[in-house]
Amino acid sequence: MTDLLDDRAFTAPLYTLTEAARIVGVPANTLHRWARGYAFKGIDGRQHYSDALITTTRGGRGDVVPFVGLSEAYVLAAFRAAGVPMQRIRPALATLESEFGLYAALTSEQLMTDGAEVLWNYRDRGDDGDVVDSLVVVRSGQPVFREVVEQFLQTITYRNGRVAVIRLPQYEPEVVVDPHRNFGAPTLASRGIRVVDVLDRLAAGESVVAVAEDYRLAQSDVRALVAA
Repeated sequence: MTDLLDDRAFTAPLYTLTEAARIVGVPANTLHRWARGYAFKGIDGRQHYSDALITTTRGGRGDVVPFVGLSEAYVLAAFRAAGVPMQRIRPALATLESEFGLYAALTSEQLMTDGAEVLWNYRDRGDDGDVVDSLVVVRSGQPVFREVVEQFLQTITYRNGRVAVIRLPQYEPEVVVDPHRNFGAPTLASRGIRVVDVLDRLAAGESVVAVAEDYRLAQSDVRALVAA
């Protein structure tokens, strides 16, 4: 089975840090910290330094995020929404790589199973077990993510065990991010049209009626894109 990380489309630089933050729905400074690392106080009360949590590459625009890095940020956003601290995520990711051989573990479909188990085990190693309890539960004897994370991860389509397509939940109608469509730009799934093309025409003063007619979209869908 070919790993999707061997596919250039998944590793080619596509987004600035600010663009990536906007797509995954986190503050720009949060994504910058995930991309560049930062100092933090650990649960032991001591000062530590975090390495980068998402994949970036250097380009003419500084740090640039490939699709694999965007996928990592998207999954981190799910954990962040569940309230789990990054100091709990970091050692869990290291364990997934060292013990399960999961490179870029946040993009792996195995995160849904092995990742939940590893996080659950870390509950017993620190003082913030209640946070992990809020993220992972045991069902049928197996640790699994709670609904808040499961619903987030259900917007991901996996292929060959890796994130292949992301459906962005903040949009209605359906908008996807796929490195094989429009170079990874958020795209209307039904029409193959970049969201930015619709918004740019509206920003230039064209009416909702005219844009909807040109793209064969419902006027309500055009308005929904503006509101997202």
